[in-house]
This record gives sequence, C-alpha cells and structure tokens, in this order.
Amino acid sequence: MTGFGSGSREATGLRVKSEVRSVNHRHLKISSHLPEAYIGLQVEIDSLLREKLERGSISLSLVIEESQQAVELSEVESVRHTYEKLCALRDEIAPGQEVTLSEAIQLRSEQPGIVSDPDQETTQLVLDTIGDSLANLRQMQANEGEHLLKEFHRILGRIDSGLDEVEAVLPEAMNWLQERFHERVRQLVAPGGVELESKDLAREIGVQVERSDITEEMTRMRGHLAEYRKVVSEGGRVGRRLDFLTQEMFREANTMTSKVARYDLAHKVVDIKVEVDRLREQTQNIE
Repeated sequence: MTGFGSGSREATGLRVKSEVRSVNHRHLKISSHLPEAYIGLQVEIDSLLREKLERGSISLSLVIEESQQAVELSEVESVRHTYEKLCALRDEIAPGQEVTLSEAIQLRSEQPGIVSDPDQETTQLVLDTIGDSLANLRQMQANEGEHLLKEFHRILGRIDSGLDEVEAVLPEAMNWLQERFHERVRQLVAPGGVELESKDLAREIGVQVERSDITEEMTRMRGHLAEYRKVVSEGGRVGRRLDFLTQEMFREANTMTSKVARYDLAHKVVDIKVEVDRLREQTQNIE
C-alpha cells in the first residue's frame, strides 16, 4: 500500500530525521539511504522494516545532524581510538617504542574514511526515530485502507449486478444460440442433399451450445466474490490472498468473454471484466 511517514528525535548532541515511503509491490523490496557513518546499522534497520511491513517497495532516508560540540567530541574519540590501536600494535611488535599523540592525529587525518560503529545509545535513537516514521506510515495506510474498503464493496456490488444481468438473459441467449446452430447446420447440409438424423443433430448442437455456456464460470465467480468479502472482513495482512482471488476472478472473466457469442451478452460480460480488473488493481494497495 502506498504511504509516507516521517519522524524526528534529538538526544546526545544529535538530531535524527527519517522518512519512509511505500509504493505498491507484490513483495517486500527495501532501499535504504544511510549516512556513511551509519552503514553498520543496515542489518538492524532492515530487520525493523521487515518486522513491521509485509510487502511494498520501501524507500528509507536517514539524515543525522551533529551539533558542533558533538562533532568535536567525535573527533576526539576518533583520535583516542586510533592512539589506543597504535599502542596495542606497539605492545605486540615493538614493546618499549614510544607512540606519540601527533602520530595518532596524523594517521587519523590521512585515513578520514575510517569510522567506528555508532554506540548503543545512538543506535537506539536511530531505530526509535525510524519506528516513529513507520508508525506514521501505518496510520496513513490505515486511513487509506478505510477508503479502499468502501471502494472494494462498490466494485464487488457492480460485479454482482453484472452477473445478475447476465444470468437474467442467459437462458434466452442459449435458446437463440441453439436456433442459430440449428439453422447453420441446415444451411451447410442442404446443398448436398445430406440428411442428418435428429438425434445426431441434437447431439452436435448440444455440444456447441455447451461450449458457449458460462454458467459454471458465473458460479465460480460468485464463489470468489463471497470469499473476497470474507477475507476482507477478517482484516490483517490479507493482500496475497486477495491477489490470488482477483487473479482467479480475472481468469473466469476472460473465459466468459471468450465463450459468449451474442453481442448484448458479450457487452455485459466485458463490463464485468472491467470491474474485475479495477478490483485487481486496487487490491495491489493492500498489504
């Protein structure tokens, strides 16, 4: 389901802002845009998104602003970390050799890309901010879901009405088709003087009429409509089940379209197919 959510928190000299966008997709696809210093949180962030979301193409952007004091403190900690690493290396391979602070500063300045993972407090701040964004996203999706539910019932009602209209004229249409086949066979055999036994003629006409009968497809369609309503009423993450049902409905509508022969009936069936396609498209919004 489409949606958008944002969140913002401040603590420990940091201001964290996140935005989460979702567009329709059959599966869960995540794209995260993180600051370089926070790439190490990718796994935890993905895990949080997968816990809260079932499907959709998800785009997450994270912006982290540090106060000047926090930046200076970070630089001090970075130099301290480098100095400690140099001392540990000295103790291992050259005990007694002096390690100076200037060496640590120089090494740090020559390798600015070296970053350490955020501490636990900062990590939790980032995850909480993303959690706020997800909560706002879910609220927006819930509001949209209420509108979608009303639209679903409108579409289902139109499909029901279309089936009722087809059902009302189907017996007369089948009689018309039977007479048409009978006349066609008579025209084909008359020039050659061929005579068909009535039982053979009736059997052949029956086969042709049966091929054009859409009663079974209509019965299955009504069953799918009832199941669709049942699944929607259950709530929860039902998108995949509804996807399957709309695919089955569309298959039945296609079969009906290919089987009907009379124009007025074909027109009504096409209207049903259009509504099923509309339902299938709207169902993509459901998680």
